[in-house]
Amino acid sequence: MNYFYDRQIRRYLQQFMRFFAGFSVKMGKDANGLDIYQKVPVRYGDINRMAAHILKNNSDNTMNTVPFIAVYITELLPAPERRLNPTHTDSVQVYEKQYDAASGQFLDQMGQTYTIQRHMPVPYDLNVQVDIWTSNTDQKLQLMEQILVLFNPSLDLRNNDNVFDWSRMNFVELINTVWSVRQVPNGTDDVLDVASMIFNMPIFINPPAMVQRQQLIYNVINTIRAGDQDELNQLLDDTYISDVQSKWQSVTDPERAVRLANGELTLLTRDLKTTVDGDLLLWNKFLESYGSIRNGISQIRVNRQDRPGVWGGEYVGVLTEHPTDPNKLLVDVDHDSLPANTKTAINGVIDPTRAAPGAGLPAAAVGQRYIVVSSPAEIPAWAGLVANPEDIIEYNGSAWVISFDAAASTAVEYVLNIASNQQLAFMDGQWILSYEGIFQPGYWRLLV
Repeated sequence: MNYFYDRQIRRYLQQFMRFFAGFSVKMGKDANGLDIYQKVPVRYGDINRMAAHILKNNSDNTMNTVPFIAVYITELLPAPERRLNPTHTDSVQVYEKQYDAASGQFLDQMGQTYTIQRHMPVPYDLNVQVDIWTSNTDQKLQLMEQILVLFNPSLDLRNNDNVFDWSRMNFVELINTVWSVRQVPNGTDDVLDVASMIFNMPIFINPPAMVQRQQLIYNVINTIRAGDQDELNQLLDDTYISDVQSKWQSVTDPERAVRLANGELTLLTRDLKTTVDGDLLLWNKFLESYGSIRNGISQIRVNRQDRPGVWGGEYVGVLTEHPTDPNKLLVDVDHDSLPANTKTAINGVIDPTRAAPGAGLPAAAVGQRYIVVSSPAEIPAWAGLVANPEDIIEYNGSAWVISFDAAASTAVEYVLNIASNQQLAFMDGQWILSYEGIFQPGYWRLLV
């Protein structure tokens, strides 16, 4: 086993000694007739003969300063009656809230996730002796009365604030008292008096726990197929057979988001940055444990299930390495993976203040449809049509009319733009490419 030290017994002693901190004794009256109180210090250490002589400057003419309380361990005994299954391991899933470094607050979203494997602790009985050093019986009585009333017969002790430590709660029990200990080496006289109390603490010593952060979630999908000799020769030549899916690794990361736009896939942090500590995020570094991008084979799969009312299937794109930017990949979207269109196809997206039928656009014909990006009101070529940005207008054979009123629509709509052969989606009051956007962890994955 590798070296480890968690100061567990030390913490038990520190918490135990806090029980005895803050006690005072009355030492008479001052010049004004007011009571004088002196706080009694508590320290760890059993007084052996050599230490006592050093404190007294090797002279019987020097007396130790009193009153004070000394705490020290007398026994650490195995407790077989409290021993459970020594090989038991307990796993705990820990889910943190996401932390916003900019605002310094936790968000109502899931952040880091961990798995803690806790091993069965070892039980012991820790016996501790408390010596009360006083110069007279009255001091002893004052301290003993203040302390003894607390233990009836025990006090609870919590050695740390870790909610995942299953042995953090213990108790301390007073099991014996010795009114006067004369064998402590305090010289040849009886000027100093020592009273002792013996306490028992049932404690547990924990082995190290294993904490794992869930970095990557992946699964491997294998398919087996029978091939002919020509296909075998292709495989031996390291040539890809288009209809054979030999092996995929599906990779995602709770720390990384992606942006799909303009045919490029950009790797981001959860807060939409392309760098971490000044270093650019690299796709090849991100995938080094799983291989690399296979140009024309690897896929990106994204979905918009985080948006209410949006189609919940996956958009699929085929990936190719970017020739100049290692933070990006080129994406060729598979249009067969897009959702079904809910609106009749349009002929294009136009600015009606700059183009009109017969003036930059084909002559008006029945069924022509356009998305407008500005209002064509008072434009003579549009015959007084009044429309708003993001509306779909259509020619019915005699006039241009509004086919889709963007201001009145709250549903998600899909339409094909014939001019670009791209599918558009109407979301949040505007038309965008249906598969473009920012996808947070859990809403994207790579097949490499």
